[in-house]
Amino acid sequence: MNLPELRIGDKVAKYPVVQGGMSVRISLHKLVSAVANAGGVGTIGGMAIPPGELRDEIQNAKKLSNGVMGVNLMYAGYQFDRLLDVCIKEKVDFVAIGAGFAREPFKRLKEHGIPGMAIISSAKAARVAAKTEGVSGVIVESGQAGGHLGPKDPNISIWELFPEVKDTLDKVGFNGPVIAAGGILDRLDIDRALAMGADGVQMGTRFAVSEESAASPGMKQAWLKSIGSQVEDWSPTGMLSRAIVPHLSERLPKIGINGLRCENCLKACRHRDDPSLYHCIRKALTNAQEGNVEDGLIFAGNRVGEISELLSVKEIFNRLVGQPQAMEA
Repeated sequence: MNLPELRIGDKVAKYPVVQGGMSVRISLHKLVSAVANAGGVGTIGGMAIPPGELRDEIQNAKKLSNGVMGVNLMYAGYQFDRLLDVCIKEKVDFVAIGAGFAREPFKRLKEHGIPGMAIISSAKAARVAAKTEGVSGVIVESGQAGGHLGPKDPNISIWELFPEVKDTLDKVGFNGPVIAAGGILDRLDIDRALAMGADGVQMGTRFAVSEESAASPGMKQAWLKSIGSQVEDWSPTGMLSRAIVPHLSERLPKIGINGLRCENCLKACRHRDDPSLYHCIRKALTNAQEGNVEDGLIFAGNRVGEISELLSVKEIFNRLVGQPQAMEA
């Protein structure tokens, strides 16, 4: 069976595959444009980069591809409003918003003709999103996704979470695209998600471990060597998060040590409020992205242990859109 197209607003991607917007300089223009050129939906990770850099990333991606490309933003980010302004000015194809919810950003996006995608993890959130002006689609993210997690049960699978959320959206008459995310790795997963009623899937970790990903070689090797992922209270945001195993939390950077200063990247940060607690998540993630994996935090989805090859985006899509069979990752 051929995969269907995916429509987001007035843009249409050849395949219903959305590349997750992994922030702190993992999903940048090279990866995003490669995904769009392969027929998928590319997403720039807009968290923890300054507005000027986000503008440059959007412009560089547009130079390399005419495909469908958007930006992922965390509402919990301190510079959220300024980053949203950049997305509006650069007229991106869509903006996906997670890590918190507010109606005003979606209203602003609608006023400028830009689809807003709400990242949700519960039926309750689905009811709110469906009634919010400017929400053009939703991404249903399970506890098996990498990074910060939204579900109350941090281990819930997309196969358990999606049916209830989709049913809720159907009952209130929501007609935008509904994307399944978290724990999606191969063509069999895509077909299974589509059979449940999803309009598409979002994949993060598989694209993070690609040649075009902006992650450091050391970070990519850590993913390839990882036996899996684990949920911990890694984050000073107060949200549980999923990272690779093993991880040495005692080596993660803290404010005030080795001259590290707080850059106020989050609206609310328990480490900033009490530097003896947790660690600086921005610096920890940046360390890994720059190659200092020993002192870094490496987020990953629950199936990272099944990925054993560093592939190009083109080869990943060749395997995803071919005959339905488990990917030899």
